[in-house]
Amino acid sequence: MELIRRDTGYGLRALLHMATHPETEAFTATELADAADTTEDFMHKIMRALRDGGIVTSRRGPSGGFAFAHKPEEISLLEVVTAVQGPLQVNRCVMGLGICERSDCCPLRPTWMRVQHELEAGLGAATLASIAARAVPSETCNEDHASPQGDNDDNEASA
Repeated sequence: MELIRRDTGYGLRALLHMATHPETEAFTATELADAADTTEDFMHKIMRALRDGGIVTSRRGPSGGFAFAHKPEEISLLEVVTAVQGPLQVNRCVMGLGICERSDCCPLRPTWMRVQHELEAGLGAATLASIAARAVPSETCNEDHASPQGDNDDNEASA
């Protein structure tokens, strides 16, 4: 089970591409799909969710595309995750009392609540700008790192 879904990962890659190219006013879905290593159709779906979540704006036309709705310094990873995949919850128990008939006396509930809080705090503290500041140029990254689809044992040993 992945906590952060694949579409969210692609969305984050696209947003980080945008954040590392501040001189560009608007990005096409094609450009963002290339940067995220996904299809243009899938990127359109992801960017629609990000637009609906208030993370980006979109503009039609020859000079159109996607742009940030706010500065990357003001957009947390938690906001991006929530926009793409909905609220992140480690267990249905953290959704509130009454969801599970055992929640008010369950010895696991405090642990789930602590993990939920730490997850939200960690993702909430990281902004697109803070992650983009650590970004390696894509040309360098593609040369020095194995593709995520690679199953080569040599790649695993060097990771």
